[in-house]
Amino acid sequence: GGGNAYVLKAHNGVEARDAALLDAQSALFARLSERGVRAPTEARPRVSSSTTSYRLLDWVDGDVLSKAEATPALLERSGAFLGRIRQALDDFDEEALHRTHLWDPRQFLAVATFSQKLTGMGCDAARAALVHRAIENYEARSAAFAELPRAVCHGDYNDANVLLRGDGDLDDDWGVLDVGDAVHSWRVNDVAIGAAYVMVTLCTKENARSGFLLEDKFCALEGARAFVRGALRECALEPAELEALPHIAAARLATSFTLGWYSYRESLAANPDMPQDRRDYLLHHALPAGDALRLCLEATAGGEGWIADAAPP
Repeated sequence: GGGNAYVLKAHNGVEARDAALLDAQSALFARLSERGVRAPTEARPRVSSSTTSYRLLDWVDGDVLSKAEATPALLERSGAFLGRIRQALDDFDEEALHRTHLWDPRQFLAVATFSQKLTGMGCDAARAALVHRAIENYEARSAAFAELPRAVCHGDYNDANVLLRGDGDLDDDWGVLDVGDAVHSWRVNDVAIGAAYVMVTLCTKENARSGFLLEDKFCALEGARAFVRGALRECALEPAELEALPHIAAARLATSFTLGWYSYRESLAANPDMPQDRRDYLLHHALPAGDALRLCLEATAGGEGWIADAAPP
């Protein structure tokens, strides 16, 4: 019939035992919904066992953004949607989101413990050098980063966590999923992470979704600029945040490549006969993240870098 639709989400492991974190994630979805952002709010109280917690969430209509053609105009609208999310979260807080989380760019230097093992795990020296360069750039700016404004961040804005119905022209065309990486951190992170994942999408060689006509190098950078331009229409960033943005994007790309490669090699060691399709799946985001990292570092080396054209005068 015409009844409501829901999603049943199961949380296993450590997350299932962290009731305060699950409550904070539900509160975050509720805040977004209150501010006009379509998000899967909790339809019934959470039910938990000793190993698993279950949440019944309202269904949010739409297809994941990864199914849409990545045109400059659509990426700019996606950035604007993120800007609306940022506006909704700027005065939102939950104590449980003040946590240590490896995917938080504030914890990027912890990735160095993994990156030191890259070449010993079959990674080519050139890619490993890119990760080390990103770490050096980050370390050189760590004092300035420590002063950046902080807020609760979604933490994983990418085209698998964004829903689209229609052509995206209307605010209500957009929806957001998955706040499992939400954390209280530098406010600019969400824009930097979103831009980083745009570059990953446009550096994926088998990607047939690109609406760009230029070569990959310019395509990825122009896509990131379009996304940031849209975000800045809806949420203002301070000069220090704009200056930090490309370096934080590089940190996310380095994290994605490093942890992706590490996971791949660990899985391969445990299962040497792993089928090729499984190997390809594990590297699906890691290798494009490495390509995007190279472009991001090259573009940022000249000072303001690729962000300059996106920022308002």
